Amino acid sequence: MKKYFQVIRLTLEEYFTYRLSFVLWRFRSVVFTLTLLFFWLAVYGSQKTLFGYERSQMLTYLLGVVFLDGLILASRTADLASQVRSGELSKFLLRPMGFFKFFLARDLADKGLNLVFALLEIVIIVSLLNFSFHFPQTLLGLGLFGLQITVSFFLYFFLSLVISLSAFWTEEIWATRWLFGVVLLDFLSGVIFPIDILPPLLTKLIYLTPFPYLVFSPLKLWLGQLSATAALQSIMITFFWGVAFYSLAMFLWHRGTKKYGAFGG
Repeated sequence: MKKYFQVIRLTLEEYFTYRLSFVLWRFRSVVFTLTLLFFWLAVYGSQKTLFGYERSQMLTYLLGVVFLDGLILASRTADLASQVRSGELSKFLLRPMGFFKFFLARDLADKGLNLVFALLEIVIIVSLLNFSFHFPQTLLGLGLFGLQITVSFFLYFFLSLVISLSAFWTEEIWATRWLFGVVLLDFLSGVIFPIDILPPLLTKLIYLTPFPYLVFSPLKLWLGQLSATAALQSIMITFFWGVAFYSLAMFLWHRGTKKYGAFGG
């Protein structure tokens, strides 16, 4: 375990070495959040309820996106693609480290640091806008929320790995990740808006994908808009999606490293 704690420490040191890049990343996050908040405040206008959400519920949802962006959607697995393309993966293959454990350690460092700043940003924004921030009303609801974000954490980890592992077969990985991040992830996971404001048929179709279980379902649970039965169903579906992407990531890793080794890295 010591070597993975070292990975976490070195990842944090990397952030502190390139502080400007991290600050700019957080600044972009704050601008994006404020843009969404003021957009929805303008949409609500003088109305207290819209699309089935009270104004304070919608603002809580949007700030919840900030929290989950740092906890779930932040990932260092994108680095794998550049390592494959540059040949640096050869060095990694010689290390006595597990592939998934190494990137999980990197992710934990990344998410931990992002989470500290995300919470600070949320506190400041709530204080400035002075609105009623919603919390789960029961310990059961809070516990189910914790379980949901745990399985969502691993689902995104393996999902992101699958995207990066495609670098073994294509050079257009960054275009793929952009399409995945902007078109699929932001819209289908509920980052831009709660997906249940869409027509019911479209919402049902989106629920056939893994994306709403990353952000939308956890936040519906946080707002108390899912029953215990619906929450457990969401957790189980997220778990099975996670197992599916874990299996796919394992398959792609083994096939990819064989192909990589055949060409000498």
